[in-house]
Amino acid sequence: MKKRYQAAILLAIVLVMSLISAGCGPEPRTNTTVTEAPKKTGPSTEKADLQKEYALADNEALVLVDALPSEEKGLVQGGKNYIPLTVASQMDARFYWNETENRLFFTNAEKRYGFTPGESSHTEGDQTVSDAAPMLLSHNGKIYISADMIRSFGHIRVTEATNPSRILLMGVGKGVLHASVKASEGTIMRTGRDESFPIIAELAKGTTFYLAEELSGYSWTKVVTEDGRIGYVNNLETTTYSETTILGEVEEAPYENHRLSKKVSMAWHSVGKAGVADFSDRIKGASCMNVISPTWFSIINVDGTISSLASTEYVNAAHKAGLKVWALCDDFAEGVPGIEVLSSTAHRDNLVKNLVGEVTRVGADGINIDFEFITKDSAPHFLQFLRELYIACKDKGLTISTDNYYPNKLNEYYRLDIQKECVDYIIFMGYDEYHKKSTSAGPVASLSFVKNGVDGMLKKVPANQLILGVPFFSRKWTTKTDDDGNATVSSTAEGMEAMRSYVKQAGTKFSIDEKTGLNYAALRTSADGLIQIWLQDAEFIKKEMNIARENQLAGVSAWRLGYETKDAWEEIKKFVAD
Repeated sequence: MKKRYQAAILLAIVLVMSLISAGCGPEPRTNTTVTEAPKKTGPSTEKADLQKEYALADNEALVLVDALPSEEKGLVQGGKNYIPLTVASQMDARFYWNETENRLFFTNAEKRYGFTPGESSHTEGDQTVSDAAPMLLSHNGKIYISADMIRSFGHIRVTEATNPSRILLMGVGKGVLHASVKASEGTIMRTGRDESFPIIAELAKGTTFYLAEELSGYSWTKVVTEDGRIGYVNNLETTTYSETTILGEVEEAPYENHRLSKKVSMAWHSVGKAGVADFSDRIKGASCMNVISPTWFSIINVDGTISSLASTEYVNAAHKAGLKVWALCDDFAEGVPGIEVLSSTAHRDNLVKNLVGEVTRVGADGINIDFEFITKDSAPHFLQFLRELYIACKDKGLTISTDNYYPNKLNEYYRLDIQKECVDYIIFMGYDEYHKKSTSAGPVASLSFVKNGVDGMLKKVPANQLILGVPFFSRKWTTKTDDDGNATVSSTAEGMEAMRSYVKQAGTKFSIDEKTGLNYAALRTSADGLIQIWLQDAEFIKKEMNIARENQLAGVSAWRLGYETKDAWEEIKKFVAD
């Protein structure tokens, strides 16, 4: 068998060889083009023209922010680099531009600095200081800040390089991903993701760089060197990326706080002409209260003039009762546009002077800012006012707190993340879910409203700075429907005891509303229509204190003193004692 199989194979080979030699194989197609395999040319040795690569004009500089190239270019003038104000202020909101006054202010924990475009001097507090070159320029309708000036304030680390001009800005305290060259022969940074692209730089072993894109499956990654060159490197020649925190080159004076050493238990006191007599009545039963905030001040003129009910006698009585006094200032006066007050440096200065002067005159302990009519346009001026107020208050040991709405997209311009830097406490006004202008009836504050509000605030404010504002009042809602089916809704605000008495006298009672977490009562009368009450009471205060407790908040404040029942304070007392 084996010999016969071998013979068959040998015969087949002979036949094939015969056919080939006789030219009987298939003829080649006449339209076939034979091409040679491409020759390997090796990596590109072309050097990139960085001026063109980074699309820079002769007087422009590449600006990189936290390792990412900015769409805006820097300005090179007189041998110095200048950064667009829009870029600098996004990194540090303390760069405050007042377009009306054509002035830039930078305010830190120590003093306010003032700059005017083109001038070779600036102000530091009340002093004028000469500069070797302008710190501020106006060019083609844009404002530019000197890299030297930004560097001197310390909140942004600045690295400058030439050929072409490059400015790398890194936010101090920011976490960024970095790596370094591990290959012993170094690595080459190129303009694209493989060796065919031109060379940007040759990086020696140990060279550090920052990640300039999301990590992906590419074998080459976009990075920025510490001197501001941006391009791609081969991952095989670099170390693994890890996070590092950007450190500052200049040590900044920190913002000092004047917070209490214990939880805040505060109530706002709506002060009338009764003054001290009213105070004595109001604090009865408030056994755990340690701060009282009287409604003393209101802005009554755009020049920063305030009305004042401040009283030394009141402060002495409060101190004798063991209470701190944080005097409230509001912006409720009609006909006094807040933007006209706050957008003027002179008016802000006057307002700060008046507030601090009155508070120190009567010996109060702090200021509560209750500005509820801030607009998107006036917000930058409001934040500047808080920075300037801090400077005036810090050496006097005054505590600053601000009152803020439920956090949402519509009021983000209040910038809680900036407020927290220069005030001691931020108070979340956890009420007015339904308010006097609402067109439908509902609770002043449901449990979900309070919880979601606290969660939202904590995204911007540390727990040890956040105070939960709770309502001591409820609304009695009246819904009247006419013959055509049109409903008219109105409400009145009352305290806890007044609401309970009304419901009892009406012959009905409260029962828990699972949806809101509040006690609820409703009745109909022929005269008034549908009456509804969601009761803010001690039972609900207990639930709010659980939210404050679970989130380890700094304290609680209530609007307003005199609307509560004694058992409401008992629930607050348990929270404060924890």
